[in-house]
Amino acid sequence: MVNNKVYLLGAVAAVFLLAGPVGCGSKEIEEIKGKVAGIEKELADTRGKLADKDKEAEECKAKADQSQANIDALTAELVKVKVERDKLKQELGQSKKRR
Repeated sequence: MVNNKVYLLGAVAAVFLLAGPVGCGSKEIEEIKGKVAGIEKELADTRGKLADKDKEAEECKAKADQSQANIDALTAELVKVKVERDKLKQELGQSKKRR
């Protein structure tokens, strides 16, 4: 976004530098206005694309956060199951020793 502003500012500055010493007729002014309008349209399109990408990135981040929460919950559940398994194995081993 900053690059686009710098690009636009540079284009406008170049136009003024070229137009200043030489002077501009109405034809040149219209040509310059057309170029500036084209650059402004390009800038607006780029900003729109950037907004779309920002929204897409936010959606991806939300999905990643949800996935991480699911992973954390499943990991906690797995730990509980393993602890219960180990406890039952120990009880089974003690039960076999008593026989």
